[in-house]
Amino acid sequence: MPPKATLQDVANESGVHRTTVSLALRDHPRIPQATRAKVKAVAARLGYQINPLVAALMQSRRLGKPVKHMTLAYVTNYPTRYGWKPLHHDRPDFFPGAVARARELGYNLEDFWLAEPGMTPARFCDILAARNIHGLIIGRLPPGQHSLQLDWPRFSCVALGMTLRSPVLHHVTENHYETVWQAMQRCLDRGYRRVGFVFSEANDSPRVGDRWLGAFLRQQLAFPVKDRLPICPAIPAGEADFARWFERHRPDAIFATHARPVLGWLKNMGVRVPSDVGLIHLEGLPEGDCSGVRYDPAQIGALAVEMLIGLLHRNETGVPSANQHEVLLTGEWCEGRTLPQRR
Repeated sequence: MPPKATLQDVANESGVHRTTVSLALRDHPRIPQATRAKVKAVAARLGYQINPLVAALMQSRRLGKPVKHMTLAYVTNYPTRYGWKPLHHDRPDFFPGAVARARELGYNLEDFWLAEPGMTPARFCDILAARNIHGLIIGRLPPGQHSLQLDWPRFSCVALGMTLRSPVLHHVTENHYETVWQAMQRCLDRGYRRVGFVFSEANDSPRVGDRWLGAFLRQQLAFPVKDRLPICPAIPAGEADFARWFERHRPDAIFATHARPVLGWLKNMGVRVPSDVGLIHLEGLPEGDCSGVRYDPAQIGALAVEMLIGLLHRNETGVPSANQHEVLLTGEWCEGRTLPQRR
């Protein structure tokens, strides 16, 4: 990757002093309009971008005032203003951990709703720029939505989770492959041999399901061929689909993306958990007394803030052309009552 253009590069190419470049890029009236236009054209051609952190520091020196906490934006796009909060769904809440970490590092983090009535992507970006907000954390998108259109080159951006597929940004998410790998190992160690997998609710990010299944199918190779069960074919499964699959294959343990519906289906079938079948919960926090892998959403939010501040310090903006960074948080096993040692 070629080095980014510097203020001095723009000055050399424009034939003016660095101070002139700085003033021209801020449309200072001391600089003639023609010079401002020339400097801006050179800066655009060289790909020079003002580092917002440096600009804030220099402004504080000029005004003789301390630097105020810079604001970062937590961008959501649910149909309702706070539809992304846990009150409205069972997904993890990354926001409190992100707010706390931002505060520790000297930043404010505010939530912004992209679906505000009358809002357009262009207006949204202009509002952020007018408030001198240059760093965005993109929250998880609502089910069925996988893309956002913003003026990405104006901002440093990090996405949470894997719901945003276009564009592909640097992102922080749970280590879904390790989740199932770790849980499958628990099944083996505890004597389970016929382990099944069911998508018990709609998955808002198919790539998460692919990672779960990748680990599940790879770990199945440790089982005898006769015990390698197919996954429940309906995605997501309904009660009738699940009952047919269960009766045909008789698993002794089940991975469920969401445990609650599976517990109800098994109860209706007269199957007891865990005496007849073990159960491992995958999505979000383990439900009730279910065994599963837990992720601390506060840590994921904090990691996103740390990644974003790093991008701001390096003045990296826009959609990465290659080598998108993915930070994975490995969860911890939560010992419930649904996967005891097999007798």
